[in-house]
Amino acid sequence: MTGMIDTYRGYVSMQECDEMGHMNIQHYIGKTSDASFNYRVAIGMGFTHQRESGLGYVALEHHVRFHRELRTSDLVLVRSGTLEVRDKTMRMYQEMREIVDDRLAATFVVDVGCLDLGTRRLVPWSEETRAKAQALIVAEPDHARPRGLSREAMDRDVSLARADQLGMIESNRSVVNPWECDTNGHMNARFFMARFSDAQGHMWAHAGLGRHEQAAAGLATATVEMRLVYFRELLAGETLVVRTGLVEAGEKTLRYRHWLFNAETGKPACAAEGLGLLFSRETRKAVPIPDSIAARFARG
Repeated sequence: MTGMIDTYRGYVSMQECDEMGHMNIQHYIGKTSDASFNYRVAIGMGFTHQRESGLGYVALEHHVRFHRELRTSDLVLVRSGTLEVRDKTMRMYQEMREIVDDRLAATFVVDVGCLDLGTRRLVPWSEETRAKAQALIVAEPDHARPRGLSREAMDRDVSLARADQLGMIESNRSVVNPWECDTNGHMNARFFMARFSDAQGHMWAHAGLGRHEQAAAGLATATVEMRLVYFRELLAGETLVVRTGLVEAGEKTLRYRHWLFNAETGKPACAAEGLGLLFSRETRKAVPIPDSIAARFARG
């Protein structure tokens, strides 16, 4: 694709794979986060520039589609380009492929902002950055466009009180560790997704099909699409809580939401919506959502 540049080249290690036998969703974000740092160099905002200017680069929204599984020893390439440049933000495109057979693994449309590391506010891009980002303009391919989740219709009315009203369960309680923070001084996007990944097990159990039941039936779970909106930064030492709710069940997909809060203050930090499915461990094909799970939605 014209305008795309190589921004990450790596490998799927065994420790990045979960009990489903494929790379966990947090590592998709982790590898594209690494890719983002290389993209930053290409648009004139690398490490040296950050130290001299005090300007960083922060993710504001992610829309991710997972197209194919990645498994242990797969070789991974991420290519990046620019979709649109605005005053203080831009929309970038990242595409993850398995190198050996050029298999499309995932696509990422990411809204990012220019962050003043002193004031922690968004500021305009420099003319140099704007010009270099424009030189990497690409058209969004059809396979990256939303399929089951709208990129616009995101529920942003997020609070613990509303989570209670919606019957959202607690699915994670943790803390931001110093090693989870990047050069911007805040928790890297990978670890937002890590909290939501940890929450998935509680979600499926709440839906009536926990890990033991899945294993007995020869089933596993996968995420096929996800959208994340970041409301505020998270710093080392902040305690976190995730609330999770089921939204609706389709024939083969389960739609859900995760809301991440600062556990001490109750302030929302991130909201995510996703589509998950069940698949056969033997065939690696999706199977219908059991009636017993769908019935939970009918009961409200």
